[in-house]
Amino acid sequence: MFDIGDTVLYGATGVCKIDGTVEREIFGEKKEYFVLKPVSQDKSTVFVPTDNEALRAKMRKILSADEIDAIIKEVKTLPDIWEENDALRREMYSEIIHSGDRKKVMLLIRTLYTVQQQRYKEGKRLHLSDDRFLSEAERLLYDEFSIVLGIENSDVVPYIIAKTEK
Repeated sequence: MFDIGDTVLYGATGVCKIDGTVEREIFGEKKEYFVLKPVSQDKSTVFVPTDNEALRAKMRKILSADEIDAIIKEVKTLPDIWEENDALRREMYSEIIHSGDRKKVMLLIRTLYTVQQQRYKEGKRLHLSDDRFLSEAERLLYDEFSIVLGIENSDVVPYIIAKTEK
């Protein structure tokens, strides 16, 4: 399913390159692991057991440019996902971040941008937890979009805006 050199999305870690496999002995048991190198974190390495279905399920092929455009088009038609209750909102947003569902992540970003703009007009700021979710969601989505589309992270928002204005 995955080959050395593939670029994948791994859970909340984000976009990673499969650098190889390695065998390690942990607690007296030898196991083979995928070695993932996150593209946005030069000094990090993630080891994923090749025989662990639950952790391997977090490894997803990155989207194609056509899939990105389809997500942008679909998200444009969906309602925001704001939840007034802080605890419920944190739980929901955490689940979205960890799900790897790019459509939901994009919807989360749009929702928090909208709320951020409303609060700015009122002379207020986003709650700290909402601001953190926004930053994390942006990192995950923009890293993948920039790699697939061959653009800089700073060009992702203008790309999305251009696609939604069509």
